[in-house]
Amino acid sequence: MWRRLTPLFLAPLLIASPVAARHVHPLDDGWMRFEVAAAGRPLAAAMPSADTPVEILTIVIEGDGQAHDRHGRASANPTPLRAVGLDLAKAWPGPAAWLGRSCQFVEDVACEAAHWTTHRFSSEAVAMTDAAVSALMARAGAEKVVLVGWSGGGVMAALVAARRDDLAGLVTIAAPLDVGAWTASRGLSPLQGLDPADLPPIAAPQLHLTGAFDPVVRPAAVKRTARRLAGPQGQVETWRERHECCWTARAGEIAARLGPQP
Repeated sequence: MWRRLTPLFLAPLLIASPVAARHVHPLDDGWMRFEVAAAGRPLAAAMPSADTPVEILTIVIEGDGQAHDRHGRASANPTPLRAVGLDLAKAWPGPAAWLGRSCQFVEDVACEAAHWTTHRFSSEAVAMTDAAVSALMARAGAEKVVLVGWSGGGVMAALVAARRDDLAGLVTIAAPLDVGAWTASRGLSPLQGLDPADLPPIAAPQLHLTGAFDPVVRPAAVKRTARRLAGPQGQVETWRERHECCWTARAGEIAARLGPQP
């Protein structure tokens, strides 16, 4: 199935193993674009072209993209018109990478609408993302990872974080962390798959941010789950922001709020 590529991804893409890369194509801003092989499926990724190993890598996971059209029907292509997660990764003050979601920015004959709608948080989708995180860490030579997720990417970040023993931190931004409560609050059909609301507390430094003016993910629908995941030392805050704007401009502040990593 053909997936529309934005200008960022018009050049040929790279298929990368966790330890090797081919056909790297630099971007004008010093980043490079490629694909990672994740549990046999491709996921779009990007990171700076510098090869200097890092101890801790921050990986920003993209949001849900265009899961539905304006009529509420499954879209033909989940690739986001604006990749907010990629903007956040590029603005992050430390070593960072970006990871797309299933069927975004790639050609994948296995893609079906369920992958970005009802089953966007399935165990298979989480396993794919987890494998891709390991691939990006291996590429960067990193020993630990900070997972950052915007919107639905924050849900995925939390689900992946719960699986890992190399987690240095977790940040979610405008994320519907209680998927069941979120869909109910918006009158949406329940999603099939995993839900951070069912996870035990995650043992890592955490910062969960919601937007006071966010009509998509209202703070009241997710704060209880965010507080439980974060534990007594974690931070759960509501900032004066909307859903898409203007988190990127505050990337440095967000990183600083999470604090120094072990």
